Amino acid sequence: MTAARWEDPFLLHLIALFPALVLAALLLWWRRRRDVAQALGDPGLVRRLAGTDLRRFPGGRAALLVPAGALLGVAAAGPRWGEAGRGVPGRGDVVLVLDASNSMLVQDVAPSRLERERALSRTLVDRLAGSRVGLIAFGGSGHALSPLTSDGSAIHLYLDALSPEIVNQGGTSLDSALRQALALLGGPGEGPTGGSIVLVSDGEALEPPELVGASIDHARRRGVPVHTVGIGTAAGGPVPHVDPETGEREGFKHEPDGSPAVSRLDEATLRRIARETGGTYRWMPGARGVADLARAAAQGGRAARGQGTSLPDNRYEWPLGLALALIAVDALAERGRRRRAG
Repeated sequence: MTAARWEDPFLLHLIALFPALVLAALLLWWRRRRDVAQALGDPGLVRRLAGTDLRRFPGGRAALLVPAGALLGVAAAGPRWGEAGRGVPGRGDVVLVLDASNSMLVQDVAPSRLERERALSRTLVDRLAGSRVGLIAFGGSGHALSPLTSDGSAIHLYLDALSPEIVNQGGTSLDSALRQALALLGGPGEGPTGGSIVLVSDGEALEPPELVGASIDHARRRGVPVHTVGIGTAAGGPVPHVDPETGEREGFKHEPDGSPAVSRLDEATLRRIARETGGTYRWMPGARGVADLARAAAQGGRAARGQGTSLPDNRYEWPLGLALALIAVDALAERGRRRRAG
């Protein structure tokens, strides 16, 4: 037997939120009903006409609907328990790390680096079916957009929204992005983690090289290969200036000396990260290259090689079924009360 786990831990707050919303709705409904009863006059007459005491809080309904709300929250988070199912051999966890800095708006590749990154990532996620995939976006710091999940459609929604606006700090920090990805794979420890990282970027790192070196060492100690994908060209292109308030482009950025700010693909950094962590480097791969990348990434790291994924099945249907049963009981009870009142 395996311990209970969650398909999407980011939704655990719904276990408390849903019953709170149900209780709030019941309170509002009861207050309105009570006010109507008071406006009608004699309590005894109103009770006989309604078949129930409209002034009393509907504790019976709350006893059914509040737990139903909690169970819906449990179902949304996706509880996993029981015997682990047979996984696909070699399908390890993968964290996709995507560059969302302003330099990805450069149009040295058509239609832009950002659009090429999105298209490549969508294809890669589809190819990684059978693996759990997490998502990190980074600019001046890394931001976890999605925990590890086997729901590829959820990752696609985040990819559609990928833009510099979702990172609240300018610049490019590969160190922060890689550390966030390692934390997503297995917490802050130093032991072998398994899984792998796919870093898609133009390779520009506006930080001291020793910081990038430290994150490379961290990944190597954890046994996590970092596969890198370069987006852009060596010639580069001017960096668009985007108004932070409106999100509209307003010309191009300039260096302090007044010359246009140009962003160029830094293949050396991306090759170094891949080489020193046991990963691979590719420059804007086509369909076949993305398929090869997915196979390499899904093999996992040192701790996962030779193993298949063996997570227990998502048992969401159990709490969902119980919630629907409670709602049905409440509906039948309410219908019975109305018949008696009629």
